[in-house]
Amino acid sequence: MTTSDRNAAAAGVVSQPLATPRPPTLRASEIGSLVVAFLAALVFVWARHGGVTALGRNWFDAWSSITRLSGLLASGAGLLGLVLIARPRNLERHIGLDRMFVWHRYLGESMAILLGIHILAGLLAASANGGTIWSALREYSGREPYMALATVGSVLIFIVTLSSLRSIRRQMSFETWYFVHLLAYAGFAISFSHEIVLGRDFSDSPVDRWIWVVVHLGVLVAILSGRWGRTIRSMMRPMKVHSVKRLGKNVAAVTLTSPLLGNVEAHAGQFCMLRPLRAGLWWQSHPFSLSAAPTSRGLRFTIKDRGDASSAIGRLPVGTRVAVEGPYGVATPDLAAGRKVLCIVGGVGVAPARAMLELLSPEQQPIVMYRARSRADLVHLDEMQELARHVRGEVLTLVGPSLSLAGKDPFGAKALRSAVPDLLNRAVFVCGPDSLVHAARHGLKAAGVPAASVHFEMVWW
Repeated sequence: MTTSDRNAAAAGVVSQPLATPRPPTLRASEIGSLVVAFLAALVFVWARHGGVTALGRNWFDAWSSITRLSGLLASGAGLLGLVLIARPRNLERHIGLDRMFVWHRYLGESMAILLGIHILAGLLAASANGGTIWSALREYSGREPYMALATVGSVLIFIVTLSSLRSIRRQMSFETWYFVHLLAYAGFAISFSHEIVLGRDFSDSPVDRWIWVVVHLGVLVAILSGRWGRTIRSMMRPMKVHSVKRLGKNVAAVTLTSPLLGNVEAHAGQFCMLRPLRAGLWWQSHPFSLSAAPTSRGLRFTIKDRGDASSAIGRLPVGTRVAVEGPYGVATPDLAAGRKVLCIVGGVGVAPARAMLELLSPEQQPIVMYRARSRADLVHLDEMQELARHVRGEVLTLVGPSLSLAGKDPFGAKALRSAVPDLLNRAVFVCGPDSLVHAARHGLKAAGVPAASVHFEMVWW
């Protein structure tokens, strides 16, 4: 029992663990089969309307056929990307929200490439039909019905794609990037009309056209009920700040409570999107990990001051309403059932490890390798040491600049095997800054730890 648990018991507060997230109803293989079937259906529609035979007739028909196929696949990639951003529970419980966002970015980039091929092939088809590329540009950008909207939609999608390139994204604040990213919805919507009116695959077939409309409506419903529905529900049923404990000059532990907390499904190792309902903060949400096992007494988050919203959240007064979306994440103690555990953490990445220590058993003998630049940065150290003693575990601290350590690479294969002799028999959880996650994964791989035994949350921003 931790100090906070003893204080709660002394005050007569009964603390009950929250229900853990239910397992997904669809298997990963079934999800993959649905994606393949959807893309295969698009190719089938193209082929059924003469797409294959047109490739061998003449240059005009060939380029027109490529225009149709690339357009269908670009729309398909865009729809799949929108499904991911809708955060369906089955997908999130399988692969995690972080990977869903990363795959969303890959699909967005694929859509932009296919859209570029679609536009180029259309221009080449026009030139092969006796016109010129410049005349085709004028025709498609205003004279042809519905094409002006499609042109504007394409420009918006290209702007969003460029803003999502890592080199450009790093120069923008999250808020700026996010609002630019919303242009993709507008670009996708205003381009839709030319698909069903001008596209041969749908304009010539009422059945295919209505199926395509229903597919788009289904994705729209998923976004409204999933992505935006969760946001609205969290704002209508917010939690409140119960306590704020300063752990250092730039770190705070914030506990949120709610009378409806018993209805929440959450597990140690997960994170939530927090949206303070205060002026200047309500329109943005940021991810923060649980730093204690979730119970009916509240959800605790350890937040480091990185500027902007994180600074404000760490200083919220008691009683402030906070909209909470989630929890999300799949790197939970369930993945280590029946196995010993190693946690490699740094910075506020200590939060998931601190929460998981409460739920691990003595048979798992957890070892926590805690990396920090100074002793002052070792937040929750006392709590973790106390928890580790109760489960036959230990906390190893690695403090100081890398050059000052006995081993210049504390996460190299040799150092890891020396610190944890039974390394290959453990489930490993890695959480912290990008540099730490990269170094730890590299060292674990070199030490022979199977990739399936290494669990971490990817950074999507």
